[in-house]
Amino acid sequence: MAAERQRREAAESEVLHLRAQVLALTQEKAASSPPVADAAFLARIMSQLKHAEQQLEDQQSLVRQVIDNSPNLVYVEDETGQRILTNQTYTTLLSQQVPPTDADAPRPYSQAFSIPDVPTSFEECFHLRDGRTVWYYTTKSLLVRTDGSRYLLTFSSDITDLKEAHRVAEESVRAKQVFMANMSHEIRTPLHGVMGLSELLRKGPLSAEQADYVDMIQSSTANLLVVINDILDFTKMEAGAIRLESIPFDVLKTVQEAVRSLSFKSDEKGLLLRIEYLGDDLPLAQGDPFRLHQVLVNLISNAIKFTHRGSITITIDARQRAGQNLPITFSVADTGIGISADNLEHVFSSFRQADSSIPRLYGGTGLGLTICKNLVELQGGQMGVRSELGQGSCFFFTLPYTVSQGPLRKEPTAVQQPDLLQGLSVLLAEDNGINQLIAVSMLGQWQVQVDIAQNGVEALNKARTQEYDLILMDIQMPQIDGIEATAQLRTTPGPNQHTPVVALTADAIQVNAESSAAQGFSNFLIKPYSEVALYKMLAQVSKRAHALPLELALPAPVPSNLRKLHYDFLMLGKLATDTEFIRQMLELFVSRVPNQVQALYEAIERKEWRAAAREAHSLKTTFGSLNIQPETEYLKKIEKLADAGAPQEEFRALISAVRKATQRFSDFFTKELEQLSQLS
Repeated sequence: MAAERQRREAAESEVLHLRAQVLALTQEKAASSPPVADAAFLARIMSQLKHAEQQLEDQQSLVRQVIDNSPNLVYVEDETGQRILTNQTYTTLLSQQVPPTDADAPRPYSQAFSIPDVPTSFEECFHLRDGRTVWYYTTKSLLVRTDGSRYLLTFSSDITDLKEAHRVAEESVRAKQVFMANMSHEIRTPLHGVMGLSELLRKGPLSAEQADYVDMIQSSTANLLVVINDILDFTKMEAGAIRLESIPFDVLKTVQEAVRSLSFKSDEKGLLLRIEYLGDDLPLAQGDPFRLHQVLVNLISNAIKFTHRGSITITIDARQRAGQNLPITFSVADTGIGISADNLEHVFSSFRQADSSIPRLYGGTGLGLTICKNLVELQGGQMGVRSELGQGSCFFFTLPYTVSQGPLRKEPTAVQQPDLLQGLSVLLAEDNGINQLIAVSMLGQWQVQVDIAQNGVEALNKARTQEYDLILMDIQMPQIDGIEATAQLRTTPGPNQHTPVVALTADAIQVNAESSAAQGFSNFLIKPYSEVALYKMLAQVSKRAHALPLELALPAPVPSNLRKLHYDFLMLGKLATDTEFIRQMLELFVSRVPNQVQALYEAIERKEWRAAAREAHSLKTTFGSLNIQPETEYLKKIEKLADAGAPQEEFRALISAVRKATQRFSDFFTKELEQLSQLS
């Protein structure tokens, strides 16, 4: 187009030049009769003029054909808005268009004239007489001729098919979200029943074989829940629904909690699970501890799954700290099966695993690492992997935290006490019989008064006639769902118009703190919920959690010089507040435990496995009473290894960690005893 325009302008210039020459010769002829040579020259000029005019006409005809045959809309307007050139496509469209109802609708016409070097682009639609609506992407560009006159070139491409494809894609995304929400509800509701019933079954008298069956049921449902959560998290990420917290938190404590939550799995396989910290004292970080916990649990769980012997090491490296910037590199290294070089590039791909036999042998969706990588990148970090087939793997990621300027948020943890919720009146709106049984059984052990409604209509009728302290409202119920029932409850004067309502839902995609609050709920519980989660929710929403003694509501602090270890007295219940009892416990630890640990070490060195198992069992109880972690788990592993007569090299790392921790705790408890003596 540009080349044709240049050739046309050159032809026009040549015509003007020749016409000027003809005019000059004509004026000379009027003054005097030209010689024959002048006549011949004039004839040659006239011939050149006709040739140039023919070239110009050919150029204009070619340009016209190009414009008319273009499937795009092309037209030119002058400064008054008058169209001085239109192509056939535009003329045809105008003949099919329904006349606009608003002829004065603003158009970006004057803007294109006011900014010469910046084309104006926008989308516009035309309604046709046959009922169709066509969409065009329009660009207006300013043209300036040599004489200074200005024109506006409009070029529009048909994007109707593209708009339709975009609409179909959006509908597909919405349909997928609805499907995932429904799937979440349909799977989680019966799963909640299975988990709840197995939890109730465990509390009754069981034979050893029956207890094993219950363990297998709970393990299988927990694995199924992991798969469901992976799929739902992936769907949330695709929809951009993942939201990050930014709060002060203790990085080391978060890592320790992730490790402790999986220690039973490593214990079952006889693996050493340990934490290493590199750097100076670690300050509170500003960020999202929940997502860090989620990534670590996923990586550690994977490491345990693919490691049959050896150890798993979680490293925290904060040595790159600079001022208030606190980038921390986390790594999870194992001695497992490893990954081949050919498959390394696929480990973070959705629904893909390094080996096609992995889902069959180990289970899983192939989404865990994808979710981890996305969560890390959402927090501004990067994730990578090093691995060699048969030599283990190391997954590492760096998160750009900053040093927190605020205090650590402390939320009271409700310790289950039978009388805390005693007398609380609750309306349970739940249509599923199994879920009713589970909820009533849990509430009954806390002496909560429960009234049951089978659907939303019954819930409203009961709420209008009797006052309750709290309402548990299932979201999906027949006749009227929980959302509509709660909306009516909030807008209708009555005894429960302002009563706290907790949503019970299996929709883990659409329900969150903001949406539930906007719908009139005080809080929400995602099914399947645990006994602890229900108890904590009731205690918080009913405001009865404030009745807990402070020493029972908050976990005992970990001394600063033992931040890399964990212990507390919460396992001892009310005795945790008995100073004399604590004194005796510390004295027994200092006087007996170091000798027992030494006896354990010597028994292992002499391969006296029965004595080693006996000492490990005794120490395990002592460490467990003080909830000393992870050394309690190490002693469990030592006991199992001793019972199996395992090779000595499998004990070395475990017994070394126990000996070091014992020495540190003995030193600390000795100082504590000195302080207690001074106070008495």
